[in-house]
Amino acid sequence: MRTLIASALVLLACGCGDGSSRPSGADAPPSIPGGPDPIVLRVARTGGVLTAARYPALDSTLWRSAARLPALGHIVGFGADDGYLAAVDTSGAPVRVDLRLGTVSPVRGDTVRTVSSADGGSIFGLMANGEIARFTPSGSDWRMTPPLPAQALYAQADGSLIVAGARNDRVVVWRVRPPQRTVSDSLSFAVGSTEAAIAQALQRTAGSVGDRVFAGAGDRVLAVRVRDLGQALDVDIGDPVQAIAATPSGDRLFVAVAGEAELRVVDRFQEGVTGTIDLPGAVRALRMDPLGRVLLARGNGDSVFVVSLASDDVIGVVRSEWRGDLPLVLPDAAIAITRGADVVFAHPRTLKDMQVVAGGARSFWHTLRWNGFRPRAAGLDQPVQFRTSAPRDSADLLPDSLRAPADSAAMPTDSTSPVTVAAQYTVSFAASLDEAQARALAARIRVDGQTPRITTSEREGKTLYRVVLGPFPTRADADRVGKASGQSYWVFGGVP
Repeated sequence: MRTLIASALVLLACGCGDGSSRPSGADAPPSIPGGPDPIVLRVARTGGVLTAARYPALDSTLWRSAARLPALGHIVGFGADDGYLAAVDTSGAPVRVDLRLGTVSPVRGDTVRTVSSADGGSIFGLMANGEIARFTPSGSDWRMTPPLPAQALYAQADGSLIVAGARNDRVVVWRVRPPQRTVSDSLSFAVGSTEAAIAQALQRTAGSVGDRVFAGAGDRVLAVRVRDLGQALDVDIGDPVQAIAATPSGDRLFVAVAGEAELRVVDRFQEGVTGTIDLPGAVRALRMDPLGRVLLARGNGDSVFVVSLASDDVIGVVRSEWRGDLPLVLPDAAIAITRGADVVFAHPRTLKDMQVVAGGARSFWHTLRWNGFRPRAAGLDQPVQFRTSAPRDSADLLPDSLRAPADSAAMPTDSTSPVTVAAQYTVSFAASLDEAQARALAARIRVDGQTPRITTSEREGKTLYRVVLGPFPTRADADRVGKASGQSYWVFGGVP
């Protein structure tokens, strides 16, 4: 026994266990947190077909768009439920991509100053003429003239919109609930700056995270609670605010001030500045990792400062062009940077090169977490089989093979034998609480000489109006009609 113990102590002392051959913590390969699939989207910077790959297998394409995209400037929002991705192209026009169907929907060629989307489907834009517009997949557009010039938009998951603008020396925040065009509630902050300076600051620093919207104006950092439009934060930084980035939880705000080589850390709970982070130079813009592991700060020239949010220390400096898409924090926290025509993945702790994507800088990059590209189980596309013989809406919807003959009373029946109903598929274009809106959409659609019909159902005491075509005998027939309509659609088994 003494010999075994002595041998074990010798092994520990000389470091000859398994760990001796493994890379140190700093050099260990980064790992991808669990959850939905890590997806990397890429499209040529000049426009083209959008592709998706599951990171890190970038050479294996999971999906391609059915239509070409214009040259993209930046991504606005994504909705995992419906698979809509909202973006703005390089001309300033909104674009919607349906990642389920691969369709691409430019928004009427309108140019916008500011865009916001909570779900990728409904896109709010501040138009060049000062109007605020909403564009939806069903085409139910809405516009309003704000009570004062708007500078920042914050789309909300409940369909409402929070707007910020400037009046004299105050920041004014208000809420509208489309399709209404009136202000439902508002709040203002005195910031002691000129109206023009406030407007520029709002355009540069506005953001939204969780149940807060925030912005900088003059020397102040402001935040508003979404649920009641109440004041959540009003902190005097002491210097003009240049840029703000929030952690994904919204617990901390990192504030860059004009001309200073540091970040101020604002804590939402302590409602004040709780610390600073020294940087190698002054900061022009900030970009947050979607998972809150690192923060990227744009310095002068092509300098990008990488800040660890675990320790609030600067990891180092990388060189990269600062674009609407890059540098980008990847799902494993590696940092995608440009190097000439290539994209290089830098290690999140050592910043050493991990991988070079030849020619990658000629693509527009974006990452998201989504399970929507996984193959569907075959059973999901099969309609439910019932033992009854007909849909409840009308016997006229039955195929001829199931119609009862005129002398059906003379036909023998066997109540114990199941009756199989032939598969039927319906194309649905929209569901709206507004009957006029639903009928207007139906009037714009005509395929093979058919126009959609309106069906109704009750939900939580309200009438829901659905715009549908069909039924069709096969899913392929339904898909063909949906695509021929030129509208966003989905197909379901059965008859509504």
